[in-house]
Amino acid sequence: MGIDDNPADYVARQRLDGKLCAVVGAGNGIGRETAIALRQAGADVVCLDIDEAKAGAVAAEVGGRAMTVDATQRSEVDDAVECMVEAYGRLDAVVDIVGASFGSSLLEIDEDLIRRNFDLNLFQAMHVTRAAAAAMAKTGGGTIVLIGSSAGLSSLPNQIVYGSAKAALHHFVRCAASELGHLGVRVNAVAPGYVRTERMVARFDIEQWDELSSNIPLQRAGELAEIAGAALFLTQELSSFITGHVLVADGGMLNPPRVLRASSSRQIAGRLSNN
Repeated sequence: MGIDDNPADYVARQRLDGKLCAVVGAGNGIGRETAIALRQAGADVVCLDIDEAKAGAVAAEVGGRAMTVDATQRSEVDDAVECMVEAYGRLDAVVDIVGASFGSSLLEIDEDLIRRNFDLNLFQAMHVTRAAAAAMAKTGGGTIVLIGSSAGLSSLPNQIVYGSAKAALHHFVRCAASELGHLGVRVNAVAPGYVRTERMVARFDIEQWDELSSNIPLQRAGELAEIAGAALFLTQELSSFITGHVLVADGGMLNPPRVLRASSSRQIAGRLSNN
C-alpha cells in the first residue's frame, strides 16, 4: 500500500454536515453546550433528556429535535434509538452526558446509594452504547462519546462509589472499543476534572473556588465549552484513528506529583455532585 501524498483537508474533517448526532442528557450544562457545539459543526442534533421541557428548550435553540428518555431504562433507550433511525435513516454519533455523584464514605454506603451511582454513571451508558452501536453498524459505523470523571482516575474523599462507577465506565470504554472497532464504531470518553457546571457553582462559594483553583496547574476550574469541545473533537474526523481512549480534561490537576491538599480535597469532594 502506497502513501497518499495529497494533504488532508483538515477544515473538512472538522465538519459534521449530513451527520445525525444525539446528545443524551442535553437539557442543561455540558449537555446543552455539546448540542450547540455539534450543531455549529453542521450536524443535525437530537436532544434527549429525562426532562421533556429542558430537552425541548435546547432542541429549539439548536434547531433540532427533542426526545424524552430515561437512559437508565434499557427499553426506553432502545425505543429512542429506533425512533431516530426511522426518522433520519441513520445515527452517526452519540454523546452521553448523563451522570451524577451521590457522595458517601465507605462505612456509610448502602445498597440504594450503590444502585443510584451505578445506574446513572455506568449502566445507562452501557444501554446507550449497545443500542447506538447496533444502529451505527448497519450504516457503516459511527462514534460514541461517554463522560467519565477524574474521580474514576484518582481517589477522592467521599467519592468511593461514584469513583468506582466512573472507573468501571472507563474500562467499559476500552472494552467496547475493542469489540466494536471492526464494525466501524469508535468509543471514547472525556474525563472532566472540576468544571463550573450549574450544580457545582451552586455548591461552592468564591473562597472555595479560589482554593480549588490553587490546586490546578492552570489555576482555574474548567468551563462548559471546554468539555463540550473535547466531546466535539471525538465526534469529528480529526479523531478518526482514536478509539478506546479516556481524554482527561482537568487542567492538569491529576498530573503527578501535584495532588490536592488534604483539607481542600475533602471539602471539595464532599460537594462534588455532577460532571
